[in-house]
Amino acid sequence: MKPTRVGVVGTGYIAKNSHLPAIQKEVERGNATFQAFCDVDAQALAEMAAEFGVKNTYTDHHEMLEREELDALYLIIPPTFHTDVEIIAAEKGIPLLIEKPQTLDMQQALNFEEAIRKSGILCTVGFMMRYYPAAEFIRNRLAELTVRHANLQLFYSGAPIRHWTNRMELCGGSLVENTIHAIDLLRYQLNDDYKSVSAFYCERPFDPDPMCINLPHVYNANYQMKSGTVVNVTTSRVLTNTRSGRRETLIICDDVLFEYSHDKVIENGELVWEAKERESPFDIQSRQFLAAVRTGETSLVRNTYSSSLNSLAAVLGANESASKGGEVVRCVSRDG
Repeated sequence: MKPTRVGVVGTGYIAKNSHLPAIQKEVERGNATFQAFCDVDAQALAEMAAEFGVKNTYTDHHEMLEREELDALYLIIPPTFHTDVEIIAAEKGIPLLIEKPQTLDMQQALNFEEAIRKSGILCTVGFMMRYYPAAEFIRNRLAELTVRHANLQLFYSGAPIRHWTNRMELCGGSLVENTIHAIDLLRYQLNDDYKSVSAFYCERPFDPDPMCINLPHVYNANYQMKSGTVVNVTTSRVLTNTRSGRRETLIICDDVLFEYSHDKVIENGELVWEAKERESPFDIQSRQFLAAVRTGETSLVRNTYSSSLNSLAAVLGANESASKGGEVVRCVSRDG
């Protein structure tokens, strides 16, 4: 079987540090080859092309998609940069892996979803936390129980790494850019969808400097799942000058309390699962996505664009609710 010819749109921070090294492992195994890179930043593009030995480079994705024969495409760009790559890939029948968040515009996401669904292409969204072995363990364990309540706490420390993740209008805020991973993971663990959300934020004082952080200090979102399960999510971005952040996931069933992390699962105070080794979930995600492209075994990927809409709707819905003083907002859901 010939190696999968991979194209990449977006060669910035997350591509450089996570996606490209993961694909490179498949290149070294003979399962893939880097066919072409595209980025609007010519310098970043040149650096990544040199590092990964890519000869075909473009600063315009239209030109790349017109000229190159691709078997798979990675779309690794900020959420406000999405225009028509998804539509073109769908028309050309190119399987897609799209970095989260998919966009900040729910209607745009619905338009993309319709094109992707009608084309029948394989398309998955980069919610890589689903690929941790711990996630699969607790998903199977929770299938035997009735979940009543879940609590997610993410207290981020340090300053955001990239400028666009400092700005609400560019990243959608910490709940959208970061906490969406944990919110999506909980959906996977519970095998459930978010039905509605009510949220309140503690806003940061206004600063007219366009280079400053303008994200809310605190995000508090309360969700009801379709099953009736209640979920509380608290995220803050106030520990800017310290590294003492904290992340915690608690899942409460009848007479059972789970404490979840990617390394271990504790049930009613007792360790019931512990990771023997820690493989990057980006590596697992790429390995399974590219295997699905080669073999047609779509069950190897743990979400589709359609099924991922509910995770996006949950965080964009929280932003909408907070802007309306905590008004309850319903969350879009799609099967697939």
